[in-house]
Amino acid sequence: MSPIQLITRMIVASGLLYGYYHYFLRNRCFHGYNRFYLLIVAAASVIIPFLSIPLRLPVAPEHSDGLAKALRVIVFAGWNESEQGVGGAGGDTRWLTAQNLALGAYIAGLAVALVVFVRSLLYIFRIRKKYPSEQVDRIRLYDTVEPGAPFSFFRLVFWHRDIPFNTRRGQQIFRHELYHVQQRHSSDLVFMELLCCMAWFNPFFHLIKKELKVLHEFMADEHAVAQHSRLDYAELLLTQAIDRQKAGLSHPFAQQPIKRRIIMLTTHLPTQKNSYFSRAMVLPLLLVLLSAFALRPVHSRYPASHRATQPVLVVIDAGHGGIDPGAQAGGFTEKDIALALAQKVNELAPQYNVRVIMTRNTDELPGGTTDIIEGLRKRVIILRQGNADLFVSLHVNFSGSTQPSPTRGFEAYIARNSTDKKNDLLASALLQKLGSIYTVMPEIKQRNEKGIWVLDHNPKPAVLMECGNMSIPEDLAFITNKDNQEKIARGILEGIVQFSGS
Repeated sequence: MSPIQLITRMIVASGLLYGYYHYFLRNRCFHGYNRFYLLIVAAASVIIPFLSIPLRLPVAPEHSDGLAKALRVIVFAGWNESEQGVGGAGGDTRWLTAQNLALGAYIAGLAVALVVFVRSLLYIFRIRKKYPSEQVDRIRLYDTVEPGAPFSFFRLVFWHRDIPFNTRRGQQIFRHELYHVQQRHSSDLVFMELLCCMAWFNPFFHLIKKELKVLHEFMADEHAVAQHSRLDYAELLLTQAIDRQKAGLSHPFAQQPIKRRIIMLTTHLPTQKNSYFSRAMVLPLLLVLLSAFALRPVHSRYPASHRATQPVLVVIDAGHGGIDPGAQAGGFTEKDIALALAQKVNELAPQYNVRVIMTRNTDELPGGTTDIIEGLRKRVIILRQGNADLFVSLHVNFSGSTQPSPTRGFEAYIARNSTDKKNDLLASALLQKLGSIYTVMPEIKQRNEKGIWVLDHNPKPAVLMECGNMSIPEDLAFITNKDNQEKIARGILEGIVQFSGS
């Protein structure tokens, strides 16, 4: 999945979940629920874009039940269209590209955000050394003249020496700061600060961080005002509304917005019915988000016509591998694309009553060989030892810039001077099925000058498929897309089934 897709999903998910909070939960009296809701929203917005949950649905929409039809509508297939299936080395050596510029902008933003975060930490550590302190139970209490005091950070409480500690006002303020310490509110802020640093481009994370600070104050105010007059405490807030905090990670007693804090102090609790309704309404939203971003439709069955009547044993050869990368273009290598296609064929083969023998399943030459020629021989040996019915080798074409009109789409090659009609039948079946999903060259080709070793020395029906042309951007985009790789794999398997039935 591309970084742009991940960023877009993250912003959309956090925006929808925060929007629900803003219109249904904000300024309500269940502050503890709201606090954990916002923390979960922040974490879920990062996790959901990476989820991939297989969902088995019937093949034909008319056979689906109501829920399956609804999920078909919700699952946004377009989100996955630009996914790239494999990575590779080489190809594009330009530095001044849109991707590099975007990466540079991200690193610059990350650096600025980290500097601000570290500066806030340094401010707290600096005033720790500046003022005297004493241990009160499990809390370290500092006697300061800082303009933002009183405020707290984890188990550190920075008091202002102009506030009498043993008065009712001083005790209320201390109870307020003590609640921040007991509830570990600083952990929330550090988590959000780090998240805002890593995803500084997401405006909703900054809104969540700001709202969490306000919720912390609501909760601490409720604790401090217990068994005391709410109006007196509201008056205390107004009188203590001095400078804003200098350290963004701390909890100053007189933090803005004072108006919302006073309103919440005088707001009546909602009825239990309305409270449950407001909180439960998030469940349908989560279902939509998971369906849109995380669910991956998987067909639960396929028509009988797509399955071989008798088991077919086929060798699927991922071309090149290891020290032999094959062609390279656009940051991709042929060996990686061929392996991704071969692995997808192997994954889906049981659905078609096809058994697959892989010549390689990792980035190495077949059989662990270290010589390219030996690797070619090993491919045919694998077929002979496995007594397979046929052989399909997967490659990707590359024309470079030498040809003004490079060949596009899928091509099929058979052995030179081949007289076995089964080779033609297998190639024709593969081209026919693949032609329904992308461009194919209908002519079956042969390399009569130097031949293709794995075809020329193969005792079974054998075809080498060139799965697109890496020199053509449209071909490269198509074959590196995960959804399209599944389509290609199914086309190959359907071609094998058609050949076996003929």
